[in-house]
Amino acid sequence: MNIIKRVMVGLDFTPMDDSEIAYAAFLSSLSAVEKVCFVHVEKHLELPEELKLPQEDLSVKETLTRELQQKVDIAFKSQPQVVTEIRIKEGSEVKEMLKVAKEEDIDLIIVGRKMQLKGSGVLPKKLLRASRRSVLFVPENTEVKLKKIVVSIDFNEYSMMALDRMLHSALALSEFEIECLHVYQVPPGYVTLGQTYEAFDQRMQENARAKFSRVLQQFPELEDRASLKLVKKHHDEDIGEVIVLEAKRSRADLLVIGAAGKSAAALFMLGSVTEKILHYDNDIPLLVFKRENEAVGFIDALLRDE
Repeated sequence: MNIIKRVMVGLDFTPMDDSEIAYAAFLSSLSAVEKVCFVHVEKHLELPEELKLPQEDLSVKETLTRELQQKVDIAFKSQPQVVTEIRIKEGSEVKEMLKVAKEEDIDLIIVGRKMQLKGSGVLPKKLLRASRRSVLFVPENTEVKLKKIVVSIDFNEYSMMALDRMLHSALALSEFEIECLHVYQVPPGYVTLGQTYEAFDQRMQENARAKFSRVLQQFPELEDRASLKLVKKHHDEDIGEVIVLEAKRSRADLLVIGAAGKSAAALFMLGSVTEKILHYDNDIPLLVFKRENEAVGFIDALLRDE
């Protein structure tokens, strides 16, 4: 079963668009993605009358649509089975994109991750916090390939959800190596158990390997293509930085994580492991799987017509 059938791509008419469109076409080529909706939001679409030229027959919306359509048609030339649509919207970027995601029943949102290009990169972070949907962050000038995927797991329900969704998505139809990365930390309380640091460290590693064996029983399709990598984090290290560094060391083409939903009160707060990873990840595409039914209630209120 393919759980990624309908994709939305957020564009902003910068060179970042080329990377996003290329990655969307690549993802669509891996399986039966049915529709890709490309969305660009402007605060105002109408030009002041004094700036309009007499010979201009097309509106701003029509001009922008034509320009994007040309790029999309070239990228999806070999995939006529995929329906593509250009949406030019007016208003708030986050609100309009969330509206389209809801209207189109989108499974995955693709957004750019800027470093050198112009733009603050604030929109991707806002979408990560507010969206019901899974989000794929594509770094600028990323190489479009998929030979190795690193999945960050701590054996909780969200990392298991990420594994399950990855195996039931477009990604599953491509041959690639999967590395399950487990970052652990020896707790200070080990001394109360009368064990040495080294002995408790070994105990934690053995426990992780036992849990991974149960994961392979739960997902037998991982047996021949997945491995476990254990990395010990020291107390003064940031877990987001450690995960990204190890993914780079493994030469990952994609980093996958599962994210928990947030309450309304916590929606716009920083500090989650997901955002820490996003802070340090400038080079590797990052796929964040989320559970739609854990979206906060006031998102629906946000999307109501004013």
